[in-house]
Amino acid sequence: MKKTILSTFSAMTVLAVLMASCGGASAPQTSLKNSVDSVSYAYGVSMADQGLVQYLEQSGVLQSTSNIEYDYQMRIAAADSTQKEALQKERAAKIDSINKINAPRLNEFIKGLKATINIDEKSPYAQGLSIGTQFSQQMLPQFNTMLFGANSTQKVNNDQILAGLISVLKNKQLAVSKMDANALVQKEIEKAQEAEQVRQEEDLKVQYADSIAAGNAFMAENAKREGVVALPSGLQYEVLKAGKGTIPTETDRVKVHYHGTLINGTVFDSSVNRGEPASFGVTQVIAGWTEALKLMPVGSKWKLYIPYDLAYGAQDRGTIKPFSNLIFEVELLEIEKK
Repeated sequence: MKKTILSTFSAMTVLAVLMASCGGASAPQTSLKNSVDSVSYAYGVSMADQGLVQYLEQSGVLQSTSNIEYDYQMRIAAADSTQKEALQKERAAKIDSINKINAPRLNEFIKGLKATINIDEKSPYAQGLSIGTQFSQQMLPQFNTMLFGANSTQKVNNDQILAGLISVLKNKQLAVSKMDANALVQKEIEKAQEAEQVRQEEDLKVQYADSIAAGNAFMAENAKREGVVALPSGLQYEVLKAGKGTIPTETDRVKVHYHGTLINGTVFDSSVNRGEPASFGVTQVIAGWTEALKLMPVGSKWKLYIPYDLAYGAQDRGTIKPFSNLIFEVELLEIEKK
């Protein structure tokens, strides 16, 4: 998952994001005492930055300053130093005027955002209420699950989410910039996903402990056989036919015949049985294959004994169960021309 936290949601869904808990229209004080506070605040900043302001403007809750900013940006860029100063003051005055108009409506929106009762759906208060209710029921639980896991009692800091969000809405100086907020949220989610993946794999290892032990025993005994080469990575191979051609590199595409089985002899895939060679890039296959191909001269036929961590690891691929060691007979027919 290399997307930002909000990139998987439509603009309207992103707007269904604020919580219904505190009363009043003021923002909670920013207080970033720990990593949970920081990512909570960053989430509020990120949500506000990714569509909320535009939604409030389109809904008529707020008047937009975008046209003023764009117009004066162009005029200031073309002005001399004396004119620039006057234009900057003029721009600031106009934006300040709109901010004064927006302020009471924004406060109403924030009050509604933090409330729990339904009123006139067209008012700023109702907009905040609607969004807050949906957020508390949908987005916030999902965010907690993404950060801490479905079974965790740990939660994000709701006050800091609001502090970050409202700081953006009120154009306050941010403790975490918009760019950094998005990056921080994404980083924490990816870290949580990696930790969850490790946890799930450890659970699976307990479930498949007998299979793992059998695979390890097979590899240990196999390494003792004459003609079997055991590499530091754990990959083992024996040469059935020695080739004298070129050895592929990572950037090459090769044509091969292969026959794949589990250590108990079950066939799971075979180009030989299909009667048609396969072609693929040297790095487009499992790690054990890639390592072997970069050692095999064209014309070779090797038997590969691949430990699960160089094959499909904890993945369940039907016939190939999690933590399965694999055996392949591989004949390297040619390196395809580019």
